Amino acid sequence: MEKKSSSYLPDCWDDDERMGYLFSGFRANRQVNPRDWDNKLKFWTELVVKVGRTEHQFIFSVDSLLTKFERKGVLPQCIDGVVKEMHRNGQLIRVDDLKADSAWLSWGVNTFIRRPLRWTMTSVFPRGDASSQVEYVSAELLKECSAAFLERHHQSVQCASTDHVVDYATFREACADLCRDQSSFDLVLLHLQRKKDILVTTNEGTKIIKFASKGEKAVTPVTAAELGTLALKKTIDTMQRTIERLTANIQQQDKETKQLLHKGMKSSAKTALRRKKLCQKRLENTETTLDTLQQLQDRLQSSESEKMIMDAFKTGAQALRKTLDDNGLTPEAMDETISDVQEVMEMCNELDDTLAQGNKAIDETVNFGANVDVDDLDSELEALLRGDGELSTTLQGPTEGDAHTSGERDILSELPKVPTHKPASPQTSEQDASIRRVQLAL
Repeated sequence: MEKKSSSYLPDCWDDDERMGYLFSGFRANRQVNPRDWDNKLKFWTELVVKVGRTEHQFIFSVDSLLTKFERKGVLPQCIDGVVKEMHRNGQLIRVDDLKADSAWLSWGVNTFIRRPLRWTMTSVFPRGDASSQVEYVSAELLKECSAAFLERHHQSVQCASTDHVVDYATFREACADLCRDQSSFDLVLLHLQRKKDILVTTNEGTKIIKFASKGEKAVTPVTAAELGTLALKKTIDTMQRTIERLTANIQQQDKETKQLLHKGMKSSAKTALRRKKLCQKRLENTETTLDTLQQLQDRLQSSESEKMIMDAFKTGAQALRKTLDDNGLTPEAMDETISDVQEVMEMCNELDDTLAQGNKAIDETVNFGANVDVDDLDSELEALLRGDGELSTTLQGPTEGDAHTSGERDILSELPKVPTHKPASPQTSEQDASIRRVQLAL
């Protein structure tokens, strides 16, 4: 039994009988055994996609697949038909067709949907067989890799206003584990560009990529500010590499100086020491410049937060202004309202004064129908409070009215007293009468 050499090979790869059936070509007529056709096509279709996913390479040709699937010196006879059927269903797309057609959205997700299988001899083996070296791209793997590209970029974004424009070579290096070859990488970018998720352009002979922010339906053109920010980032990266190189050079010169001194070569050691000093001076200047550039970069990144704060203030001010306007809360309206309140209070005070003066005038005019001196009333009230005057006289002896009341009191005293017991009911009286009659009879 042959040992499997690749992780993408299925478990049945060591089964000679099973693989002999799968390596054979398709029958001339599918109607003879439709299930046999469908199972064989499904097996090879899934295996082709698995190969590309495992090896991070989704560009195929008939020749490359034959090389990958060679078993004990035998090549599968059905690969050519499998590739043609996958191409007809939209699972594989010609690389030349993708590169030639550059219209937006002319090729996209809709072409990835598998059409219903319509098996005919002409669909599996069309006239004029294409060359076995024609390259195809797996639509399924292309979608997966495109999503991985976007995820990889958004994970590296720290500042939305400066980090969405990246250098082509830098991003290619960051996605080396997702695409092993340059052609696959370019096809993924082409797919993302046609979906308007990215924009690939050149600036001063350098290829750059701009990604759409999360939530944006389409990427926007590259601005001059973004190009300046990208140039600043590239300069910072270059200076950081220069600092690393100078640091390593200083260490090397220091090591060489010690070795020359150990050998007694003072003149050469002095020359090495001079080179070391020059490198140290250059390193100090570079570090100073790098610190300034990094401060500028930090200031650019902080401007995004400041913009967010400003937008929040603007939104809050607009909301507050609308609330005040909807409720009619303006300085003019407030002044008018306060003036109205003051006017009403003054009117109420005037009404109270008018009412008090009217009552006083009525008292003085009417005086309740009698000419009574107010001073005499006050004197009499004081006398009553002291117990003098007529009130004292009424308390000393009875008057005529009192004698009349006494006479009435004597007449009442001669009347019989009010009974204190409850009168008996008629039924009880009859019973008592019956008892007395019986007693008399005895």
